Amino acid sequence: MYESLKDHCSEDFTLYILATDDIAYKWLCENPHENVTVNSMADIKGFYPVLKRLEEERTRTEFNWTLSSFSIQFFLKKYNLPSLTYLDADLCFYSDPKVLFDELNGESVIITPHNYTPRYDQSATSGRYCVQFMYFKNDSAGNEVLEWWRSQCEECCPGKYTDGKFGDQKYLDDWLSRFPNKVHEEKHMGCGIAPWNVQQFEIEKMDNDFVITNKITKVKASLIFYHFHGVREFINSDKTFIWKLNNYELSDFVKENLYKLYVEKLEGYAKKLPAQNLTAWEDSQKSLTFTTLFWKSIKKSIKYFIKALLPFRTMKKIKTEYEENQKKQNILKL
Repeated sequence: MYESLKDHCSEDFTLYILATDDIAYKWLCENPHENVTVNSMADIKGFYPVLKRLEEERTRTEFNWTLSSFSIQFFLKKYNLPSLTYLDADLCFYSDPKVLFDELNGESVIITPHNYTPRYDQSATSGRYCVQFMYFKNDSAGNEVLEWWRSQCEECCPGKYTDGKFGDQKYLDDWLSRFPNKVHEEKHMGCGIAPWNVQQFEIEKMDNDFVITNKITKVKASLIFYHFHGVREFINSDKTFIWKLNNYELSDFVKENLYKLYVEKLEGYAKKLPAQNLTAWEDSQKSLTFTTLFWKSIKKSIKYFIKALLPFRTMKKIKTEYEENQKKQNILKL
């Protein structure tokens, strides 16, 4: 994400990083990057003592989601910034994001919709908007919205959909009406292309740029950034790496021209990581993979046994469905 910003931003930027573990913080400090400012968990906990309690009370996922709003406000206040844009770490930019800010017409906040493909629509439980690219101006309107969001996340940030809430994300659903004329919904078609909406577009590469075309309206636009949600790395029995992309439908072009290049970059960066971090990661993956595969195998056995008992089912149909499901797993091995 950082490298892609360097390649495509037409204006200077500073990337503020909140390192969520000591190993990452130490490595980033020992390997400084241009225009990067790093802060540790100790820094933000000193600013917000309540985070110490929240970390003990919440799961790792819930606590990380809690940090989104806290970290934005933390950086704005600590460095007295005129504005700040929150970016998920698994974004990659393919053209200049300046056009996203050009849409503002006096508003102080930018939010980006999921734009789900209908068959993947999870708006009811995961929210209409994605906490992936969010802009906050350091003025009265921007601070009002941010403080409301931060206080809500402090109160409740559930890892599963509960009572109309989901993590830090469902809170954004009513911002356009709750904060009229203060929040802007991003309209650019190339903003926030992701596995849950990429099926709506044809994507082609023109020179060094990617152009997307809406399959229905035929409207074209530059791909601003892609959200590589769900990309996971697993260690195979032969010590090779297998990349699980996600469970969404992806075209061969998207896999080859977006995901493959992205994963190759990640593998290159991984070689620079501290050895002790990789060792700890491998150990955790081994136990996690065994446990995960065991329970998945049990669930699959029960699932297919029940299907086999249904009337008008044949082994051929079951085998065909299984093969189609395997294709959707989006496994990438380099």
